[in-house]
Amino acid sequence: MNRTAIFSLVLAIAVSAAVAGLPRAIVLRIDQVPLAWGDSRLVDDLVVRLSRDPELRVIVPQNQAGSFRDFPSDRTNLDSLLAWGMETGGRYLLTVHVVREDLERRKTFSLPLIFHRWEMLAVIGGEIRLVDLQKRRVLLAEPFEETISAARQFQGSPDDNPYDPGLHLSASEKQVLFQSLESKLSERLIKRISRLTRGY
Repeated sequence: MNRTAIFSLVLAIAVSAAVAGLPRAIVLRIDQVPLAWGDSRLVDDLVVRLSRDPELRVIVPQNQAGSFRDFPSDRTNLDSLLAWGMETGGRYLLTVHVVREDLERRKTFSLPLIFHRWEMLAVIGGEIRLVDLQKRRVLLAEPFEETISAARQFQGSPDDNPYDPGLHLSASEKQVLFQSLESKLSERLIKRISRLTRGY
């Protein structure tokens, strides 16, 4: 083995060791629509779940006003995300862009001329992106949607009323419902993220 090959091997081992010793810091950026039924708990829920990993440090620039420059206006541009994410000192950048979080009535079953079933659902949808800032690549970029059923109402076929009083929810019920919905989404996202970052 010549000197160049030996030097390359030693350098690769040194780089690997250095990378392995880096803290696994993940930068969390969440953009979401206002929630009409109380304050969103999505950021807090994700931080709590991520911080349960003792080898992971969570950075939330939104909670440190003035410490970082504004998030890129084009959240799909990899170069912009890399530049912004590297400035925070993170290893990974996780962006969660929520485009809808609301209640929706859906007819989930219908037996023609006999009866229908209407449901009131809490729905949250958007897109998640996970960027490896060190390797300068996108590990994950996909849409998401989570739903939770809040109320069901069976009706005879002639009724077919999506505004049935049986589907009504109180303000406190809506608040609890959306907390459960965000918790369900957080659990799903954490499982995806853990699989993609483990061992890096």
